[in-house]
Amino acid sequence: MSTRIGRRIVVAAVAALLLSSLATQLSAQERCSAASLKGSYAFRVDGTNVSNPYVPAGPFSAVGRNTYDGLGHMTGVILVSSNGAMIPASYTGTYTLDADCTGSKSAALNIGLTVDFYFVVDNNLRGIEMIATQAGPANSLAGGLTISGSARKIFAARANKN
Repeated sequence: MSTRIGRRIVVAAVAALLLSSLATQLSAQERCSAASLKGSYAFRVDGTNVSNPYVPAGPFSAVGRNTYDGLGHMTGVILVSSNGAMIPASYTGTYTLDADCTGSKSAALNIGLTVDFYFVVDNNLRGIEMIATQAGPANSLAGGLTISGSARKIFAARANKN
């Protein structure tokens, strides 16, 4: 008798885990698309240029704001510290976001460089984890970077209701 009860408990537990996993996958597929990534995000990236011939060698850090339009286009501003030199820039670009919440984006900076990223959207579309995949002039991108970072959604201030 206790063996039957034990088996039923195990079967019920496994079924519950499978159903919750399926529900999580379905909700992720329903919410991630280019249209779901909309609004402004504050970001920070850090790393090192190891061997990219188009970017100064050495440490790299940047902060900025990226705005996604929900249609696959983005704009932003960035302040870069490249080996200690401060470089302000703005950019425009494009992005894709797949149903599994992974995507890629390409930012064309007004200083003549293009930077490509791979990213993952998390925290219910409130956070982004990213890694630079290549950078350089638009017609001659190269790897050699170890630059990664994260972004968080910027929310508009709520009206004070008194």
